[in-house]
Amino acid sequence: MFKKIAENTYIHILLLIFVAVFTFLPALEMFFYLDEWGNLYEFTHGDFKYSHFTTHIMYLLYLLFGVDATGYFAVGTVVFGISVVAFYFFVRLLLKNKMLALIAGLIYATTPVGTTTVTMIWTFIAEGGYPLNIALVVLLYTLLKYFQERKIFYFAFVFVAFMLFLELEPRRVFLFLPILILFDYLINFKKIIPSIGFIARGLALFIGFVAYNKYDVSLSKIISTGNIVFADQTGYDWQTKLRLGVESPFHVQPLVTLANILLGGPWVFLSELLKEYINPMDVKQIYLLAVVVLAIAGALVVIAWKTKREWGLTALFSLGWIYFNIWGFYVFSSPGISDTTHRTLSLSAPAYALFITLSGFALYSFLKKRKSRFSKKLNSIFVLALVFFLGLNFLATRYNFEKFNDFRSRPAQAFFKDLKNFYPILPANSILYFQTPENPQIKYRLSRIYGGINYGAVATIAVFYPELIKEEINVTREYKDVEIFIENDPTKIDRVFAFYYDEKGLRDQTKEFRSKLKLDLK
Repeated sequence: MFKKIAENTYIHILLLIFVAVFTFLPALEMFFYLDEWGNLYEFTHGDFKYSHFTTHIMYLLYLLFGVDATGYFAVGTVVFGISVVAFYFFVRLLLKNKMLALIAGLIYATTPVGTTTVTMIWTFIAEGGYPLNIALVVLLYTLLKYFQERKIFYFAFVFVAFMLFLELEPRRVFLFLPILILFDYLINFKKIIPSIGFIARGLALFIGFVAYNKYDVSLSKIISTGNIVFADQTGYDWQTKLRLGVESPFHVQPLVTLANILLGGPWVFLSELLKEYINPMDVKQIYLLAVVVLAIAGALVVIAWKTKREWGLTALFSLGWIYFNIWGFYVFSSPGISDTTHRTLSLSAPAYALFITLSGFALYSFLKKRKSRFSKKLNSIFVLALVFFLGLNFLATRYNFEKFNDFRSRPAQAFFKDLKNFYPILPANSILYFQTPENPQIKYRLSRIYGGINYGAVATIAVFYPELIKEEINVTREYKDVEIFIENDPTKIDRVFAFYYDEKGLRDQTKEFRSKLKLDLK
């Protein structure tokens, strides 16, 4: 029975999909957050024009689901499941072992690494997310096929697909370049000095990448303008990026982030327990912990190398994969990030799963050869350890989801539902006044519910009132703004809407508030 399960690909796929979907099930309760509100405003108000591929994907989801967030996250959960299956096939080809591929897939399906990226799991929109993992795994799988079969078609596919993925999400796919080059170097490692073939392949990818970023040659721009022009110079200048690039390998912050990722689910719970004593987000306070974790990771690479040279190289590659993801964000996307976790590290999750699987199995093989008195119990010990580890990761992932849903998703859904129930229609040129208690957490929660987008809070409210443009709605938490609004025109009082927001939710106080305003004007 066990042998049939261990060798049955269809059972593996069904199991991985089930675990992935079950782990991410709380994502169905999530709600829109920050960047996507700007797109939703354009969709609901008919202002959307084809700009680039990723926004168009979100527009297709809007046509299917409207402003019902559940549909978007259902699609995202399916995308995550597909990424797990794709990773399974890559590991199976890489390690030539179905059971190890299944274990790696299960670890990836339950890992908490990158779960703060869930607000963007349905598409490439807003800094990528799990769809990028599919893209990267496809490239790695095809590159591995090239190494095994030496058919130029496979590398040509890698090159074309890499350029296509740059078109889909250029802000994040640049991270693929060092990961692909590192994979090429280590998977074919014979001497420290690289081969001519490695140099040629690396140069082809690098030149294609530089050409793409030097010129604005995205398909979207060509379609909309018909021109190929120099790309705009935006964000941090190249000198700043170069300085950060040189400093980062010797800086503690990316290394601490790497240690946090390797600690996985157990660290999620342990850091909660330690919050009363230390700040887990303070690099200085957890520096020694990071040193210990990285030392253990290095020892596991050595054990894997001694057990089987290819395993050591693959374990080293997985660590490099994680580090390049961190390094890329540190230097290019969020220069100088000081926090120990980052919301766009989901690209590290497959590498984390690969490292844990390979180093764990190498340790098992190493201990098995020593023939100690524990040898007979070693199988049971490692099976129980795997189940316990998967359970911790699963619970940590669900905990991250629930924490976000409690703080953001459920309050946001209730807020907009109550607002629409109170006032299905708002008159043009109204002002919405929101009062809160002095509790900073409540104030922050409210600001996260309707704020944080490029069009401002009024656009978020306008998503649910498509008959009004954002210029026809005023949103404030300052009483003086209401006074200015009705100044010299008492009839505007009828367009003042007042609410009180606290931990119990949104309450309508418009009638009482208008009465007070009328009394103040007398």
